[in-house]
Amino acid sequence: MRQGVFLFIYFYAVLLTLVGCSDGKSVRQLPHLGNTPYQQDTILVTYATNPNRALTLLDSALLLGNVSEYRGQCIRARIYSKSLVEQRQDSAILICKDLLSHDSVRNNPTEQQNILDLLIATSRAKPDYEQYMHWAAQKAELCQKQGEETERWRSEADVGFVMVHLGQETEGIAKLDEAISHLDAPGSIDRMDAFIVACKRKINALNELHRYQDIITLGQRILDRLNHYEQHAKDYAEDSYRLSWSDHPNDRDRYIDFSRAQAWGFMAQAYAMISEKGKVKSEKLAAAQKAREHLALFDNSNYGKTFGARRMIAPTQMALGMYDEALTTYAEIARRMAADTLNDDYAVILRSRAIAAHARNRHAEAYDYQTRYANLSKVLSDSLMKGKAHEYAARYHDQEQKLEIAQMNAESQRKSIIISAAVIIILLISIFATWFLRQWQVIRRKNLVLVEQIGQAIEYKVKYEAIVESLTPTLSPKDKENVKGDASDDALSLNTEQETSVTPTTSAIESELLSLDDVSNDELYRHLRHVIKREHLYLDPTLDRQKIMDIFQLSRRRVGAAFAQGSEFASLTDFIRDCRLEYSCELLLTRPDLSIKEIAAKSGFNYASTYSANFKNRYTVTPSSYRELMTKK
Repeated sequence: MRQGVFLFIYFYAVLLTLVGCSDGKSVRQLPHLGNTPYQQDTILVTYATNPNRALTLLDSALLLGNVSEYRGQCIRARIYSKSLVEQRQDSAILICKDLLSHDSVRNNPTEQQNILDLLIATSRAKPDYEQYMHWAAQKAELCQKQGEETERWRSEADVGFVMVHLGQETEGIAKLDEAISHLDAPGSIDRMDAFIVACKRKINALNELHRYQDIITLGQRILDRLNHYEQHAKDYAEDSYRLSWSDHPNDRDRYIDFSRAQAWGFMAQAYAMISEKGKVKSEKLAAAQKAREHLALFDNSNYGKTFGARRMIAPTQMALGMYDEALTTYAEIARRMAADTLNDDYAVILRSRAIAAHARNRHAEAYDYQTRYANLSKVLSDSLMKGKAHEYAARYHDQEQKLEIAQMNAESQRKSIIISAAVIIILLISIFATWFLRQWQVIRRKNLVLVEQIGQAIEYKVKYEAIVESLTPTLSPKDKENVKGDASDDALSLNTEQETSVTPTTSAIESELLSLDDVSNDELYRHLRHVIKREHLYLDPTLDRQKIMDIFQLSRRRVGAAFAQGSEFASLTDFIRDCRLEYSCELLLTRPDLSIKEIAAKSGFNYASTYSANFKNRYTVTPSSYRELMTKK
């Protein structure tokens, strides 16, 4: 009885160490699964030894009220995430997704990071690389918003690894190098841990790319950083909640042993692959020797004896031809997995044991492993198909229920919505009609003022140009005489002779031409404006720069500069348009017998639509509105 009580207390204490989502400092230290020794050992050993017992203890703690429902879900997700059974891994992901919507998580970035860490680890273990990428990117974005650069680059390293796995090799390696570069500096224990994690992610990527020599270099960088930390421990600040030895000093040695052993394991595997794939015999022998040396260091470490370590090193033993050792390792792994064998990992173990047994001429044993491997592969395939079918059926049923509920709600609300909509529409029509009437009255008053201002502006502009002409010497004697008279002589004349004769004779202008090469742009513009307006050249629809050049014997550059630099107009086209619009204003008032189309033609416009658009753009009212308002003024 006493032994049963002690056993219960022991398992309950172990279970509490799994609470990575609690607020206590000691239990928040290392939420990254697989990256720290005591999480790897405690969770995997406990779960592999008696997973059902661990879940039973959790249920008891929840029943007694010692653990809240939220904390209990955190623990359950952590237990499920370490299972090799895909169904339990899926359960862990569903629990974590539900936890992300919990108030304790949504309002606490640290809690969000802990849950995202679980999702990342579980997606990596499945493996589900699309979800792995999704959660890692989400965590990186969250950390960037919170200003936690160390955690951001730790997650960016996960993203880089997935990119390499998905075929984006160049971009993925570049992102991994960027993460390592940002973390490659002493300063805190947490940054050192993030640096090591980023290096391990790159090692995994390099292994997929078969770049084994680069793996050896990177593994040595991990060892160098750990050596530097041991020699200069005081230079590393313990200001991180993720890694701190203040409460558990022994964890420092365990962490160093874990990280160093993994680096040896990576290097042993790389040397083994170089030995297996090398072409030069001497190089193969040297690489094999190096692999065995690092493998011996790995086996002699405390971490090397754990379940995760044995799974990690077994392929290296196979690559080195150490089949007896590999068979022993696989037997130990199978024993540690207990009943948790309905998964792809166990299928790989059976296949590897068959190969090793065959290499040792243990053919009966090899046949047994191969047969079990074939049977398990078929079961896994059938289970996968059934799982997919159940998943699709569940989703379809869920969608059906949601659709029925939505239809019922829509039917119950339809009548009330129709009535409410009718009332609102009637009210809106009344409001709009009132508003439209008032706006129409306001716009009409504004337009009356506007057309009056337009007429005054045109009148003042004509007088102003006449005054300017009279005060400024022109370029020809005839021009001077023309501007000495009354300013009204330059105003627009609307007699029949002007309307029908808009192009002057060549002699009428040639008699005024002087040398225009030396005059300024201002003077040239005034001369051109005076002649164009006096002779009503703008009424010619075909008037353009080329005609002005021909009439006044000027170059394209001189004509452009005269209007762009010597006038308020940006170009000759703007000036001609302005003259035509002013002329049309007079026609709108004095020729009520003409239609808008006829006025457009007599003003020099080819199309009535172009005329109306230019008129409204200039005066903000249409030609017909202008005529109507000016007539009723």
